[in-house]
Amino acid sequence: MRETEETTSMTTDETSSTTRRRIIKAGVAAGAGVGAAAVVATPAAADPGQPVLIGATNDAGTTETLLRGGSALAPTLTVDAPSTRPPLVLTPTPSADIPQELPTGSLAVTPSGELVIGGKGGARAYVNTSRWANRTMAVPPQRILDTRAISTYSAHVVSATTVVTSGKLNAGQVIHLTVKNVPPALAERATAAYVNITVANTVSSGVLTAFSSSIAKPQTSSLNWWGPNQILSNLVEVQLGAYNGNQLAFAVHVSSATSVIVDVSGLILASPGTY
Repeated sequence: MRETEETTSMTTDETSSTTRRRIIKAGVAAGAGVGAAAVVATPAAADPGQPVLIGATNDAGTTETLLRGGSALAPTLTVDAPSTRPPLVLTPTPSADIPQELPTGSLAVTPSGELVIGGKGGARAYVNTSRWANRTMAVPPQRILDTRAISTYSAHVVSATTVVTSGKLNAGQVIHLTVKNVPPALAERATAAYVNITVANTVSSGVLTAFSSSIAKPQTSSLNWWGPNQILSNLVEVQLGAYNGNQLAFAVHVSSATSVIVDVSGLILASPGTY
């Protein structure tokens, strides 16, 4: 059977099926059965078992797709298909080929795995899920460094402590710290941290820079001071990296000697558990 478009609606709480249903009707397309495709420059007919293309004639042969749900007790619609294949597959489409305005309910996926939908008023929007979304999480403040008592924080220091003398990080030196002992940084793959950094007992003007342990020190500052015997602090969002195989690490560099205190107050997580 050949068809150009078929629309149906479910009027009961029962399931319904059709030989091939166009699930998303414009902008981008989703197909029932083996595959679905997004925007294409030149529509072409799809053979049975191939992606459904918007604006094209599609023939699914004898293949059937079953929509389940839609009732008051089970409002979510799910697509069933034979167990030998996924129920619904979206063919990745380059972001540049997805229109900025999509009919509400349209659906596409980019090569990087971002799920794009036609949002309210046809605006292009992205669906955030734990597959690719980060979550910012406040944590109980935890001190991971105080150079005035460096041995107390050895579990968080992943580089040599010889750069600390008389309770101060020496001028021009770097110390590397890890947040792996701050739950749930390790379990939920923290990619960045919010740290409150304090300098105390300064000896002259100087600059402190916090940065990922995986990169070279940037020519930027996270905290500045302008003379001796000062106590100043700043909240810094710092990207995490690795140092000598130690993960979830970042570095602190000072241009002039000072005591340094670091407290972790938040994490940015890449695998936010069940959230």
